[in-house]
Amino acid sequence: MYFLKEQGTSLKEIEQLANELLATTWKIDIFRQQAPREINLKSLSWKFEFNSRKRAAGLCSKNEKTIYISRWLLEQNLSKGLEFEDTLRHEIAHANDFEIRGTSDHGRVWKLIARQVLCTAERCFKSEQISVTETTKYTLICDSCGTQSPRHKATKKKGACVKCCNAHNGGRFSERFLIRQIQNY
Repeated sequence: MYFLKEQGTSLKEIEQLANELLATTWKIDIFRQQAPREINLKSLSWKFEFNSRKRAAGLCSKNEKTIYISRWLLEQNLSKGLEFEDTLRHEIAHANDFEIRGTSDHGRVWKLIARQVLCTAERCFKSEQISVTETTKYTLICDSCGTQSPRHKATKKKGACVKCCNAHNGGRFSERFLIRQIQNY
């Protein structure tokens, strides 16, 4: 691993690491009856770019042969270098999976590949791990428990507070725990 726990990072460091990982020749040994596959993503035309997603830290696009990291989330979480490295390795695992099988998911085969590229093979960011300092356009509020959830897009569907439904209604939807949406700006 490149970063240590609690080590900060920068956009430039993440970009350099991404390009190093893309240029690495990965020896993927996941099938018992087959010889290990050597995959160099850079030689297969894969590239790295930043995007402006607000709900996903990383993305692997098979069609564009591009691995993306959210500039918006990274700029607000520069103290979480290790988490963004894991996100990058997570997306590298998807790219290797696409090259081997032509598809990718979070199943057993992908997890084997993820471990070989030194990824934890788990969801990299949970909403409580990401700190967002910029105000979102909308906020969903539960009047029962006071939970607030930031949203960048307006929600048209009626929704209920997951926390309250799990605690008081066995995880099923209940009209008693409806959430309301407010616009922040």
